[in-house]
Amino acid sequence: MIKFFRKIRQDLLSTGKTGKYFKYAIGEIVLVVIGILIALQINNWNESNQKSKKQIELLTSLRNEINADIIYMSRQDSIYSIVENKFKIGINLFYKARNIKDIDSVNQFTPQLWNDFSINKNTYNEMLNSGDMYQIKNKPLQENIVKYYLNAEEYRYYFREITKELSHLFVKTPDIYPYKFLVSQINNPKINMASIDTTWINNPSSPTYQAIVVFFERNQEYNIEYRKKVYKRMMSDADSLVNEIYKELGNMNK
Repeated sequence: MIKFFRKIRQDLLSTGKTGKYFKYAIGEIVLVVIGILIALQINNWNESNQKSKKQIELLTSLRNEINADIIYMSRQDSIYSIVENKFKIGINLFYKARNIKDIDSVNQFTPQLWNDFSINKNTYNEMLNSGDMYQIKNKPLQENIVKYYLNAEEYRYYFREITKELSHLFVKTPDIYPYKFLVSQINNPKINMASIDTTWINNPSSPTYQAIVVFFERNQEYNIEYRKKVYKRMMSDADSLVNEIYKELGNMNK
């Protein structure tokens, strides 16, 4: 094709048809410019198409991870529902306790469960680090994705603070020591249980009794009940976000 155009130029020059040559030259320039514009358009289309495919892959991966989060949080919610019911029984048993055997039952029904709040952030972090998060054209969806993970991080912080405060209360409160010591030695055959102080059992005026009640009630309210609320709230947000991503993927695949 290039040789063909070169031959035409040479023929026009050799025959002295300068005017026609200039017209031809202009036409050739126009054709070159059009060719360049078409090439740029194709390149832009290919680049846009590649970005669209990458967005679809990332949103699909994000959707799958959030679905996995829902399963995880649902399990945690079920676990804490069981713990909540057991803890209520344990507190009632403590109020009615009369002897060491009763305290052993209380201990069996008041487990210390302080799991961290954790969700999968692999795809989310990848999208942030690569800048793909800000390439999402659906801005409400982009904002909801960021909000979901920011909330998750905030709840993770609160979970850790709750664990820190309750563990500090349980470990650092001197008045709780008689209870902890009794529980730790109940099944120790080498210990003379009669030598252990149990005067605090069923004695509401005892500092140990009062300290245990405070710890149990705080653990019930600020740990178990709060975590259950968080899991339910996050599961609802996750479910809504998954539906948004499904719709966006449907629009992108049209």
